[in-house]
Amino acid sequence: MDKLPANQQAAIAKSSSDRLRQTMLSAGEEEATVSTMDRGVLKGAAAKQKLQGPVEPSSLERELALRRLELEFELEVKNWRNMSRDWREREGQRIRDGKIR
Repeated sequence: MDKLPANQQAAIAKSSSDRLRQTMLSAGEEEATVSTMDRGVLKGAAAKQKLQGPVEPSSLERELALRRLELEFELEVKNWRNMSRDWREREGQRIRDGKIR
C-alpha cells in the first residue's frame, strides 16, 4: 500500500470492508477467497489491484451492459412512438373539431 499516492491510500483506508470486497470480486477474485480476508488483507489486496491498473470487464459484464443499453433504446423508441401517436390523435381531434383547416 506504501507504493500508492497518499490520496489513494486514504481512499482505500476510508472504504468499507464491503466496498473493498466488492472491488476484489470485480477484479475477478473468488468469492470464497474474498470472504475469508480480514480488513488488513482486503486493504492490501485493493492497493495491489490499484497498482495493477483498471480491470477489463468480463464478457458477462459486457453482455449485461450491452443488454441494458438495448433495453434502454427499446424503451426510448417506445416512448417516441407513444408521443407521436398521442400527437397525431390530438391533431386529428383538433381537425375534427374545426380548430385547424
